Amino acid sequence: MSTKVKVCFNGCSFTAGEGFDSSQRKLHAYDCVLADQHNWDSDNIAVNGSSNHTIFLRSARAIQSQQYNIVFTQWSALNRIWLSPGPETYYFINDLRHPDYSYRDLYINQQDKKKLNQLLLLLNHDYQNILDLVCYCRILEQLAELNKTRLIFINGLVPWQSDLVQPLSQDLDSALSKYTKEILDFENRNDREIINYFSKLQQQVSTLDFSNWVNMFDSFQSNVCDTAPARHHPGVNSHQWMINQINTYLGKL
Repeated sequence: MSTKVKVCFNGCSFTAGEGFDSSQRKLHAYDCVLADQHNWDSDNIAVNGSSNHTIFLRSARAIQSQQYNIVFTQWSALNRIWLSPGPETYYFINDLRHPDYSYRDLYINQQDKKKLNQLLLLLNHDYQNILDLVCYCRILEQLAELNKTRLIFINGLVPWQSDLVQPLSQDLDSALSKYTKEILDFENRNDREIINYFSKLQQQVSTLDFSNWVNMFDSFQSNVCDTAPARHHPGVNSHQWMINQINTYLGKL
């Protein structure tokens, strides 16, 4: 009897199947459907609200465990930050479920929490977060090679655009996407500065192995066409889109 392929799915709430109850998850969440279609023995280690740093750490541990033939890593929003005010307790700035925050004798009311979150977002720019994401990917690629594990990346909520891997023309205004212009502060920099910073981003992104990506510049979030029965997360049709993307990718391997 052949041994089943052992697969790990990691990411944020999109991969965790947030919005579906347990019975609905089995029918519709993309990891469950794929595991059933391919007869995989699968684990889902995704955690709601995860930052890319925490996703990176979980995937690294999954690869190093040598338990899995395939590790799917779905990257989340670039600006998510997790802080830890105490043992096994966390504060993350994208948590919209709770208007205030308390831990032991620490209390942050709704107004102060909003100000704190806004300040942290201002201090946490996507330019550096893209460089960090590239670093996470490169480390995981090396770990996967050492541990003979197939590593597959999924773009869950990363807003970067394909102009990051395309030649830059002299007409910067038409060559760069709206998002890239935003992270480069296009309107307030001269051409020399724009070219310098863009070139550094492009040089780093170009070091990635694009063949490891299901949907590098076509994020899951940008293709959400319906919502799950509970909460504002991808619904049945959206998960089916992701299933189709992954199956198309697997068919090319």
